[in-house]
Order: sequence, then structure tokens, then C-alpha cells
Amino acid sequence: MKKLTAGVWITCVAAVLAIAALCVYGVNIGGEGYYKDAAVNNFTLVVCGAVLCLAAAIALYQFKGGKVVEIVTGVLRVAACALIAFGLMNLIAGRVDGLGYIYFSNADVAKEVQTAANLASAQTAIWSMALLGTAMLAAVIAAFFSLRKKDA
Repeated sequence: MKKLTAGVWITCVAAVLAIAALCVYGVNIGGEGYYKDAAVNNFTLVVCGAVLCLAAAIALYQFKGGKVVEIVTGVLRVAACALIAFGLMNLIAGRVDGLGYIYFSNADVAKEVQTAANLASAQTAIWSMALLGTAMLAAVIAAFFSLRKKDA
């Protein structure tokens, strides 16, 4: 096995964070509370596509294909960044109204809305957004690093 570069490690971290965000999202829509069964359109598909792009880029770096492999891995890594950003925007758009309703209702409504289940549901939505945002940041940073060690 080749010695791994910083680009490979950061790309792996981005993929793991995106998978973690997807798992927390699954808990969010599967658990009790405000967001039970409130799936965001195409979110799972987009995040899985981003993880596949990152995994394909890491797998392709193993092959010696010269400039073609470098271009393809670069395109895959940029596509993964775009897909993660798109998924994050969709998740925020799908959750912001509920978060506002749960956390910023007037005092009379807040007593009924701020139940333990709703607050836990809102918290998992925020965690999913934070994990996906961190994955996006890691994927952007990883795109600036090479996957291949420079020959001396």
C-alpha cells in the first residue's frame, strides 16, 4: 500500500463526515418529534452521490494513468463538494421553518411546541447540518491537496 497523502486523508474524513451526517439525518426522520417522517427531497441520493464521488476519487488515485486520472479525480472531488453543498442547502431549506417554529414561537405556543421529542428532533436536525457543513469544508480543503505523492 502506498503512503497516503494529506489529500487522501482529508478526502476520507470528508466522506466519513458525510456518512455520519446521513446517519444523523436518518435518526432525525425516523425518531419521534417534529421531523418524524419529514424527509427532504433527494437528500439521501445527493449525499450518497457525494460519498461515491469521494470514494471513486480515492480508488482512482491508486491507478497510474497520468494526467487523465488526475483530471478525473479532480472532477470527482469538485463534484463531491458541489453535491454536499447542494444537500446542505436542501436540508437547511427543509428544516429552517420548523426550527423557527420550535425555538422562536411566542410564550403561549412554546409551551405546547417545545416538548422533549420536538427539541430532540430539532437538535438532531442541527447536528446533521453541522456534520454536513463540516464535510463540505473538509471536501473543499481536500480539493486543494494532491492525492498522489510527488516523485522526488
